[in-house]
Amino acid sequence: MRSKRAVTRRHASLLLIVFLAGVACDAAPAPNKTIYAKTSNKELKQKALSLVKSIRELVDSYNTKDRELRAEYDKKDKPESRTEARKALRGQWLTASDAVHDAAMRTYKDQYWADAIVLRNELYRRLPTQPNQKDAAMLYQVPTNVLGIGFIADHLELLAKSLPDS
Repeated sequence: MRSKRAVTRRHASLLLIVFLAGVACDAAPAPNKTIYAKTSNKELKQKALSLVKSIRELVDSYNTKDRELRAEYDKKDKPESRTEARKALRGQWLTASDAVHDAAMRTYKDQYWADAIVLRNELYRRLPTQPNQKDAAMLYQVPTNVLGIGFIADHLELLAKSLPDS
């Protein structure tokens, strides 16, 4: 009697798991649908161009900070200074420059990365002719530096401007 109850409970548990999995699969969005699937082309363009503007502001901010660090380094770097002092100064500059770069990359990842990928996918889905996306897709997933982030902004802008209004 005891083993029959255990088997019945296992079957009931298994049925419940299968049922919940089926419900979860039906609740999942269709593979070709994104959160922007119901927005108009005009709204999608505006969203993409707004994201492009934000990404470019981030890149410009990084470039400004990096130029300031370089100018500060150039002021302090004197040819008559000892070699050890010049090496230490260069090391400080490189450390500060790396920190600014890392902060820009972190900000991109935290604030813009997911939207850039989703918007790119939706724009590709809607474009009448599909451009070659293999090279760009990897860069969207794993931008390696601020130059890559700038490329993403340029590419998103191109895609948004290629989208028909209707």
